Amino acid sequence: MDKRVFREYLTERRAQRPDRLGRVKTIFLDNCSGHLSELECESELKALNARLRYLPANATDLCQPADSFVIAKIKNVWRRLWNEKKIELIEDEAWQNKARKNGNWSGKLRIPGKHFFLSLAAKAVQEGRDTHGLTYARKVMIRCGLSLGMDGTWSIQQLFPHLQENVKKYPSHFDGEAVTTAAVLTK
Repeated sequence: MDKRVFREYLTERRAQRPDRLGRVKTIFLDNCSGHLSELECESELKALNARLRYLPANATDLCQPADSFVIAKIKNVWRRLWNEKKIELIEDEAWQNKARKNGNWSGKLRIPGKHFFLSLAAKAVQEGRDTHGLTYARKVMIRCGLSLGMDGTWSIQQLFPHLQENVKKYPSHFDGEAVTTAAVLTK
């Protein structure tokens, strides 16, 4: 992620859209250096009727449960598909035809390329489903509060339990009060 890609993300309507009911949208961000500040992307935020809020530093594991839940499941599918491709490459004897500096052959498989890996990632996301057929990507978006629930509404109860606790503990921040460094240090 860099600032150019982040700007594209804000303008890509398949990724970000204004709220259909006209409500102000809040986009939560971690402390990635590739994110823009609100001043750097005013026009994009105005078009989305959105604002940016930054998560506390070193809180990714708490605020992004997808990292330990859904992403792990998607990686399992990705590994299975990649292992199947490696077996296919071995059977087709698709070896790199480059010799090392010492003259010996490396014995490495030929790398299928960026397009293959991007397609593989998309396929892994599409194939990862729970026992009810819901994609893990959709399920985690609901549990993280980034999507409407299965009934078409949004509620605090759909969140992961530890996120519900944070809402109860910090209701003013949940309602939009900015978190300052001083506030974090006094808690």
